[in-house]
Amino acid sequence: MNMTRKRHILTFLLGTVVGLIPFVLHGGDISSTEYSEQISEWQIGNSDENQRFSLFDFSQKSRQRKFFLDCGANTASSVEFFRNTYPDGRDYIIHSFEIDQRLCPYFSPYQNLHLHCPVAVSFQNGYVNAFTESGWSRDRGLNNGRDMQWGGGTLFVTDEEYEDVKTGGTRKLSVRTTIPTIDLSLWIQQNTRKDDYVILKLDVEGAEFDILNKMMEDGTFQWIDRFYGEMHAWQPVPGWTHQEKISFGEVVVEETGVISMLDWEAETRNYDDFKDLHPVKVPRTEPGRSGNTYSFCGKTTNKLALTIGVGMNAKRARKIIAILASYPIKIPVMLFVYGDFAELFPHDVKRWANRFDIGMREDGYYPSGHFEMLDLNLVMESLVSAELRLQEIGIQPMHYLPMDWTPEHLREAWRRGLRVITPAVEFPPKQGVQLTEENYYQYRDVERIPKALRILDTKLNKTRGGVLTLDTDVPDTRLNLVFLLDYLTQTSGYNFVSVSDCVASYDGCVGDCPRKSRGNLKREFNGA
Repeated sequence: MNMTRKRHILTFLLGTVVGLIPFVLHGGDISSTEYSEQISEWQIGNSDENQRFSLFDFSQKSRQRKFFLDCGANTASSVEFFRNTYPDGRDYIIHSFEIDQRLCPYFSPYQNLHLHCPVAVSFQNGYVNAFTESGWSRDRGLNNGRDMQWGGGTLFVTDEEYEDVKTGGTRKLSVRTTIPTIDLSLWIQQNTRKDDYVILKLDVEGAEFDILNKMMEDGTFQWIDRFYGEMHAWQPVPGWTHQEKISFGEVVVEETGVISMLDWEAETRNYDDFKDLHPVKVPRTEPGRSGNTYSFCGKTTNKLALTIGVGMNAKRARKIIAILASYPIKIPVMLFVYGDFAELFPHDVKRWANRFDIGMREDGYYPSGHFEMLDLNLVMESLVSAELRLQEIGIQPMHYLPMDWTPEHLREAWRRGLRVITPAVEFPPKQGVQLTEENYYQYRDVERIPKALRILDTKLNKTRGGVLTLDTDVPDTRLNLVFLLDYLTQTSGYNFVSVSDCVASYDGCVGDCPRKSRGNLKREFNGA
């Protein structure tokens, strides 16, 4: 038996004995269900959000429950990604297991979540020494050769890391604590039913080999409907050769017959079946081409499509949309809302949808210039999240108003089947004459109104119509609105059309038409 394996066995036994002393003195019995029930109480967060999870609460037998078991929860990155993008992700009961108690605050914002921390999932109940990362400092040095803050830790370390109690060695695992372990296989059988829908995400830095082996022995995969995770063959796990760890995934598939592990990488915003779970929902009969940008309503001049970019200030948005709804002439308008706005104010958006068309923005507001710099997986997460939030209230968006865009952003919109609306004219203007204190804001309300109308009229004359977008977060949008509508409907000579009609006029076709090449976008989409 090599020294590493001896040390790990000794560490586990010593940790179990030390941990059991106070537990047994209080009448505990790790073989009993009360042990698991005690573990379930180690939760944090608002009392309304984290009610105690009853191990034997099977009162919901009339309907299938949904569980997401987040093993190796780290900074709640999987919880965030799951809630944002997984179909019906808001309906799942989440159990997060994490060994690093310092990360507990990350879980406090989430509802219907039960945090078990510090707790390690394992193949048996007991106690064990956990090795977690040291806190950041300017002179801490590299972690595994990289400048990164990993978060969390592991139950398995090399001899060099074990002996380096000061810095924690290569991975900076200098924080050592004795924490409880739970038999995950047993826990699943005691806390879920076979007719529940259970998603298991297992990213536990080497502990997965013994856990999965125990689950196969116990037949626990009968409780699992979807299995995500990551194998860590490089971790120094006692009792497992490198080759055994490398080939273990195939063993799981062979033994279970149907279950295979899908990759889950929350830090890079991806899971293996992401595309399968998010098919395009935009009807093919919708005018326009997915991923194309639309600013004008075809060659016909004087067509005007009015759109409203709803910001995150709900109070201002409600006032502006109330004015639009009460204007005596019914004008076709499309409201573009953020996913976060739809989540926070669903009743407003549903009510607005009875009168206006609804399009989507991103999942939430980003500071100017930042969204277009994001990694494409973050862009994908933002668009999918926004679309899901609207779908949850019965609205399928088909048009997207981006904060800004690059060819890569258009590609992601194309993947979602979205028509991209980029205004020909907008208030406040982002191009050309900008609003400054000198030319606009120093003046009184009654003086700013004609200045705003003149700026808009000048730009519309240059574009000869097209898409006009107003921003609800700008207070003067409310101030100018009725005067602007009076001008547009009475003396401007423009004809209002819906965004869908504007798009159809531009392309001259109905449905997801064959794509028109646009410079370097042709190569971009042909390779998609």
